[in-house]
Amino acid sequence: MKTCLIRLIALLVVGTASHAGEKPDPLEKGGVVLTFDDRNFDDWLDAIPLFEKYQAKATFFISGVIDAKAIATALELQSHGHAIGSHSVHHLSAIDYLKNHTAAEFVKEEIEPQLTAFKAAGITPTAFAYPMSKNHPDTDRELLKLFRHLRTGMGIASDRGIVDYDAFFVPVSKIKTAGLLFGKGIDFAPFRDDRTFGKIEAALVRAAENREIITLYAHQIKPIGKGNFISPGALEHILKKTAELNLSFLTVDQLP
Repeated sequence: MKTCLIRLIALLVVGTASHAGEKPDPLEKGGVVLTFDDRNFDDWLDAIPLFEKYQAKATFFISGVIDAKAIATALELQSHGHAIGSHSVHHLSAIDYLKNHTAAEFVKEEIEPQLTAFKAAGITPTAFAYPMSKNHPDTDRELLKLFRHLRTGMGIASDRGIVDYDAFFVPVSKIKTAGLLFGKGIDFAPFRDDRTFGKIEAALVRAAENREIITLYAHQIKPIGKGNFISPGALEHILKKTAELNLSFLTVDQLP
């Protein structure tokens, strides 16, 4: 296990800070917003050399209490050009939460504690990823007061391609006003019908040809594991294809 406290001290000494407050550069070509969720800290740190091999930048949405380990991981990822986002304290479905609470309560209980802890460490998340992709219009409105972008997701029919769903693709000219982004899951690629390499590659080609932004999400990065994961080999296949198509690797902080 990584010695996160030592890393935290070292990173604070050199003054690592978020660039999330800076105005993003205008986007000129299509790109991929590659995102990872939860608290898979060791996996993410171990994957840094793979990302660097393709000059790829990603966004890591952290769930749970923003403790010393979370901060140390976030700062180290930022030092390599990656971005950090919020993924809520208790990883709850917003749809289920709103059955007995308000959207304002969701923000107070699930978001504000994370933002307070991030701010104390000099980190300013610009995006939030909904746990389980369960977004609601009421929480969308409240969250967009705090973040430039939100990420949710949706499934696709096994006999259709990702390219058949326009919701996954945002023209670069419209990304500034697209507060809610629909991500496509790539865990277990290429072994599930909705995320074969053929379907993922076709989606990347569409994004490149049409100057669109596509958002992808996964969780653990390991050869095999419990829960949701993508293998390093499958991830490298996607990174390589993205680079070959000359698509931009974009973090949420780089989206206007």
